[in-house]
Amino acid sequence: MKKILFFLSLVIVLSCKSQNKKNMSSLIDNHSETFNLNAYPEINKLESINKKTDSGFIEIMKNKSNFSYKFTPDNSLFKIVKVYHLNRNIQSKGLTLNLPWTTFPKGTWYEFNENGKLIKEIDYDKPYKFTFEDILKFCEKEGIPLTKGPVLQSTGFHTTITRRIEKEKPIWEIEWKKKFNIVESIILDGTSGKIISRRESEFINN
Repeated sequence: MKKILFFLSLVIVLSCKSQNKKNMSSLIDNHSETFNLNAYPEINKLESINKKTDSGFIEIMKNKSNFSYKFTPDNSLFKIVKVYHLNRNIQSKGLTLNLPWTTFPKGTWYEFNENGKLIKEIDYDKPYKFTFEDILKFCEKEGIPLTKGPVLQSTGFHTTITRRIEKEKPIWEIEWKKKFNIVESIILDGTSGKIISRRESEFINN
C-alpha cells in the first residue's frame, strides 16, 4: 500500500512540474500580434496604467514611439514584456525577472518590423552554461530569499539577479540583504558556476 501511495505521489509531482514547464514555455512565442486597445481605452488619455488583476499585475505605458505592456503573474519570478509599434503591431517580446528595475532578458526574445513580421530571434540564455535554474539552486543552498509575484517600487530591498558578458566571459551577479545593514554581492562564473568573488557593503535605507 505504501509503495502504491508513493508511486501516485511521484506521478502527481512529475505531472505538476511538467505542466509548470509547459506553461512557462508557452508565455512567449514568435507569432505576430496586435495590442488590444479596446481592452485598455484609458491609455488614450493617460501615459501609464497600473492595474492589479486576479492573476497578477499589469503595467502599460505609452510614449511618442511605442506602447509597452508588462504582466507579472502571481507567484512568479518572471515578467512578460511586450512592446508595440504605434500602429499597435508587436515590436518585441520576451521575459525578464519580476523586479521593477532592469535585470536581464530571459530566454528567447523576438523582434518584429512595423508590419508585424518577425525579423530577429535572440537567445539570451545561450552563453550561460550555468543556467538561471542553477542560480535558483545556488540561492536555495545559500539561504538567499527571492520575491515571487509583482514587485512594486518603494517596497524595500529585494534580492537582485543580473548577468552580463565581461571580458568575453559570461558572469552572474547576485545582490541580497545578508543582514539588516549588510548587502552581499556574489559574482559567479556563467559557465562553471564557480564563485569569483564575494563582497559585503553597508546597506543604507533611503
